[in-house]
Order: sequence, then structure tokens, then C-alpha cells
Amino acid sequence: MKILIVDDHAYNRELLNFILEDEGHECIDAENGELAIDAYSQDTDIQLILMDVNMPVMDGIEATKVIKAKAAQSKDFVTVIFVTALDNADVLVQCLDAGGDDFVPKPINESILLSKLKAHSRNQAMYDSLKAAKDDLEYHQRLMDREHRIVEHIFANDVGLSETSCENVYSYTSPASLFNGDLLLTAPSPAGGVYVLVGDFTGHGLSAAVGSLPVSSIFYDSAAKQESVSHIVQLMNTRLRRLLPDGMFFCAALLYLEPLGGRLHVWAGGMNDMLCCCPDDDKLIKIVSQHMPLGIMEEDEFDRCLELYELPLNAKLYIYTDGINEAKDIHGNELGLERVEEIARQSSQVIDDLVAEVRQFTQGCEQADDVSVLALTLAPVKHVDSKTGLHVDVGADYRNAKSFSWELDMRLEPEDLRASDIVLQVGKFLGTIQGIELHQDKIFTIISELYSNALEHGVLQLHSKLKSSPDGFDEYYRLRAQRLSDLKHDAFVKVKMAYIRSEQSAQPVAEPIPNKLLIVISDSGNGFDYTSIDSLGGTRQGGQESGQAGQDNNKSHGHGLSLLKTFCESLTYSEGGRTVTAVYPFH
Repeated sequence: MKILIVDDHAYNRELLNFILEDEGHECIDAENGELAIDAYSQDTDIQLILMDVNMPVMDGIEATKVIKAKAAQSKDFVTVIFVTALDNADVLVQCLDAGGDDFVPKPINESILLSKLKAHSRNQAMYDSLKAAKDDLEYHQRLMDREHRIVEHIFANDVGLSETSCENVYSYTSPASLFNGDLLLTAPSPAGGVYVLVGDFTGHGLSAAVGSLPVSSIFYDSAAKQESVSHIVQLMNTRLRRLLPDGMFFCAALLYLEPLGGRLHVWAGGMNDMLCCCPDDDKLIKIVSQHMPLGIMEEDEFDRCLELYELPLNAKLYIYTDGINEAKDIHGNELGLERVEEIARQSSQVIDDLVAEVRQFTQGCEQADDVSVLALTLAPVKHVDSKTGLHVDVGADYRNAKSFSWELDMRLEPEDLRASDIVLQVGKFLGTIQGIELHQDKIFTIISELYSNALEHGVLQLHSKLKSSPDGFDEYYRLRAQRLSDLKHDAFVKVKMAYIRSEQSAQPVAEPIPNKLLIVISDSGNGFDYTSIDSLGGTRQGGQESGQAGQDNNKSHGHGLSLLKTFCESLTYSEGGRTVTAVYPFH
């Protein structure tokens, strides 16, 4: 160590120098307290001071007070050992009160002196180690704070960014830490409806929130293009399956409320049952989550089927994450689903009362998970400009969209039929045509359904009844793969589409005739019983018969063609099922 020897007698300083330098220590001298202060101020490498008590100019007690104050200010550690022949208790107490750490009696006993130096050397080494660790932690804390500020800035400018808000949506969220692993997003559709996403990543904090960036990007980009709910969740699953580590996934409910507010498109995976409260009725309708969470299933295993619900006008739908029902009190008891449903059934202010219940239930406990709940009013959708607060008609461009006259005629041969992305390619192509892109969600659904029927039931001669059981489901897709590989060279599916401009009357009318899209799909098969099939590769229609909407709807067939009829002005099969003609109106 570097040691400062402070004594007004030269003999004492020389003796201590001799003993200490022989042990490998480096020594410097001072004749009184004032010079000791100057020496310490000029050399911060001094680690230990051997201090005499009685000295001229400034005694050792006063000098120690000043030196210890300087050390504290500079956050350094210096040991002061008083070397004194005094045994007066009061003086010794003053030495300790001044900041002294130990005593060595005069005359000096070399063995005792060196033993005490070794002991204080260990203290010094421990202090240096702790200080280095503290400096390292402070550096990493500054680095983490900087990274958090950057990430927080990115989240603030990317997640939840929308120029409009929707009066149909009211929500509450409370993260368990700085970053939220729950995700609540809304976006207007070009048609005037609203897309809603409620999701919960595994865990909470920054690691859980990181997945929000790609999900929100897909959500807003797709909403702006009027993509179908089934297509959006497929994009999200593909991205998250690639990005997320094993054991991490995204429970999510993605909904689209049509502009008039009566019809709801739903895909839900891994979420709690959504609770629908009907106006003037204490009946609670549950919309059951039908799927696995996003980020788990491979693309060829992923089920993008959605449910379509016709629910009572002005009903309220509540979607909440498990941070609410799994909230725990000081005894480890959970709030539970029954209490949540009871509040939803009885309260007139469900979100406010639910949040208050969670706070009261968990009183005295640290919040363990992110808490989020969203209410969606099933009424005509109203959008508000986020800056002005004025209502905006975001569906004007959709209703007034027009295209040039065009036709598309394709013949898909066996090699084309084996490709899994044919419908997606056609959908992307249509999305580039002005006047068509805003309607591509419904057009994509129509083409996807009709093409699947033509390929699977027409060309491949498969029947949907196989899907009635899990084993049959596997057999269906085993046969599908086998028959695709064995296709004869003359197998085909023809797809023809044409944009038809309406002949408008010269006289103004209240309801102008809409332009239309003609879709004709035919195949080389032997025909099929189209009245008994439904293979909609993206849609199921839900019900509300028993108060468990969608619960009895686990089959992947049964409602597809009836759903398409709600989209189309007309839908007709001919030639024994080999040809189907659909007319979609642009209004």
C-alpha cells in the first residue's frame, strides 16, 4: 500500500519507514496535521495513514476530520490508524469520532503493526472490489437507461400510432413494469369499420414487449389495405414463429367490426372467453377462443379460420388479458373468471368496476402481470380525428372507389395447383388495382373459398365430412397431398374475373347502381354436391343460440357458402358443381 506517516518526531517517522518499506510498502512523510492534509490532497493514491495525535500547527484529530471529509466527497476509501502512547479514554473516543479506524500503541510493536496493516489491507481490497463492481453497475445502468429511452421512443412512435380514434372502443391497460407485454391496438378500415387487436405476450417487461413492434407493423399496414382478419393473423403467426424463442408466444384476439356495427369477424387464440353483454338483458354471451396462440404453429399447421358473428346492436363486447382474472391477493388466491363474469353481467361501468375490483383484491401486493381490458360497442362505427376531435368519414373513399374496366383469365395447370400460394398471388395482384384494393378482404375470402372448393372437391374429389373428427381431419389432408402429387396432366382450374361498370341513370337516384366484380371459377373434376360442403379456408360463422357463441361451432365446415352469399349479390353453381359464378357489388 501507499502509506502516509504523520508524526512531528523524525525518529518515529524513520522507524516506521524502515519497518514498512522492508515489507514492500511505499511511504511518504508529514510533520503535522496541516502538511498531512496537503499530502493527501495532492496524492489520492494514499490508502492508509499512520497518524500521531499530539502535533504542532494541527493535531491528528483535526487533520483526520478534514481528510475523511475529503475522502467522502471524492468517494475514496482511506484508513486512518492512530499511533499514540495516550491511553486516556476520552482522547481515544475523540479519535474514533473524528474518523479513526484503529490504534497502534507506542512504543511500536512491529508484529502488531504489520498484522493490523494486513487486516486493513484486506478491507481496502474488499472496498476496491466493491467500488469496481459499483462503477461497473453504474455504467451498465446508464447504458440500460439510454437503451430504454431509445426503445421507449420507438414504441411511442410505432405502437399504437393512429391518426384517428374510434368511439366504439374504450380500453384500460396497466403494465407490470416499464414496458407492456399486453397489446391493445385499433385502426380504421378504408371501408369505415374498425380493426381491434388485444394480445398478451408471454411474461411481461421489455422481453415481452419486443414482439409488439412486428405485430403492430403488420396490424396497421394490413388494416390500411382492408386485409381480411384471417390473412392478418396468418402474417402475424409466420413472423412471430420466426422471431420468438421456444416457450414464448402471443395470445391474441383480432376482430373486425363492419361499418354498420352488426357483424363481427373474430379470430382468437389462447385468450380468455370474450364476454358480450346485450342491451336490456342480463344474458352473457361468451365468444370462445378457438385457436392456439400465435407464434407456435408452423405455417402448414396454422388454422386461420375466423368466426363471423351477428350480435345484437349496441351490445358491448369485453376482451381482457389474464392479468385480470389471475390477479392474486396476499394469500395467493386468484380473482378468478367467475368474478370477472359477475361484474360484466351486473355492472353498468364494467371496465371501471373491474379495474377497481382488481386493485382492491390485490391490495398490499406487487402487480405481477400486465393488466388490460377493452370494450367494443357493437354499433355503427364512428371515427374521430385524433387532433381535432371531429368525426371523420373514413369510408368515403371505399364507397366511391372506381376502377377501369379490366378482365383477368387464368388456367392453372397441375404444377400451379400444387403451389400453396396461388390465391395469395391473385389477391396481391388485385390489391394493386385502384378501386379494388379497398375491397380485397372480402374478395380474397370469396376467391379463397371458391378456389378451395374447385380444387379439393372438384379436382381432388375430397369430401368435407372427413373433417368431422381429428383422425378424419388428418386423413383429409393426407389424401389431399397424395392426390395433388398424382394429378393427371389434363387437370385444371380456370379463374376468370371481370370488372363491370354499372350503367348509371341520367337522372339522379337515391341509391346509385354499384359497379361489380364478376368471378367465374371452373374445374376439370366430375362435379360435386355443393349444397352439402363447406371448406372455407378462412371463415366459420358463429352463433348465439345457447349464450356460448361459437362453442358448438368447432367444425371447420358448415357455413362457408352461406357466408359468401352475404358478401355476394349472387352466387350460383352450374355444370353439376364444376362452375361457380359470383357477383360482388362495390358498395
